[in-house]
Amino acid sequence: MSQPVAAPRFSAEEVADRLGVSVTFLGSGAFGDTWKAGSEAVKVICVDDYPRTRLEREIEGLSRVNSPYVVDFRGVGELTLGGRQRPVLRFEYIPGGDAERRLNNHEFVPMDSVLGFLRGLLLGVQALHKAATIHRDIKPANIALRNGQWDRPVLLDLGLAKQMDASTITVYPGHIGTMPYMAPEQLEGRRARKAADLWAVGVSVRQMISGRHPFYLPNEKYTLDEAFAKLVSGPEDLPQNCPDEVRQVLDRLTAVVEHERGSSASNLARLATQ
Repeated sequence: MSQPVAAPRFSAEEVADRLGVSVTFLGSGAFGDTWKAGSEAVKVICVDDYPRTRLEREIEGLSRVNSPYVVDFRGVGELTLGGRQRPVLRFEYIPGGDAERRLNNHEFVPMDSVLGFLRGLLLGVQALHKAATIHRDIKPANIALRNGQWDRPVLLDLGLAKQMDASTITVYPGHIGTMPYMAPEQLEGRRARKAADLWAVGVSVRQMISGRHPFYLPNEKYTLDEAFAKLVSGPEDLPQNCPDEVRQVLDRLTAVVEHERGSSASNLARLATQ
């Protein structure tokens, strides 16, 4: 289900000219392109008329969090590209690439590193949730590996994040996120709560262990009802050599019933006490 990195909307020469520094293309998302610019990473919002409320929400979510497992936000500005003023978000640059690129290269998390990988992601989610923020789009493409180390994952891209103490701009029922990583309640069009982030962590880690999505077959298209039925039927079995404490936590995180997933804190405690 991983896709190659898309081409940028604007040329490197044009972006470098506007930023005043040499750039390297890092990747493209639904709304923007990300570039390495000097010692930082910059996300250029490329879609025209990007909702101001969504931009403000991303900035607010990023500004609340201080964790080595969540990308550090450096500020916001604007560039003129394609004849329009476009928002630019500045971040720390995290060398090491992302987990999706590892998948595309058939490089999976080694079993002796899976506990550290899972623990790091749960610490990132815990930091977000303590800051009253729900990510809503955790997936391998949004997980950087600091210096290429599996035990130092960093959550990226809070463009779909929601502040739990703010009114929503999403009209329900609706589907927010990336379909293969949506929790059952998201597929049903219900609000994504903390448990949805935990589900996405569970799915992402399972995929990074085996190289396969734990519920869906590659290159298959599913209706929402078919997708929901796949989730209810349970995930693909984990390898026999998966550590018991990791197996138990991953089984909790991918429970169909929300409250059975526990919390980031309870799952971290299970990893620490086994």
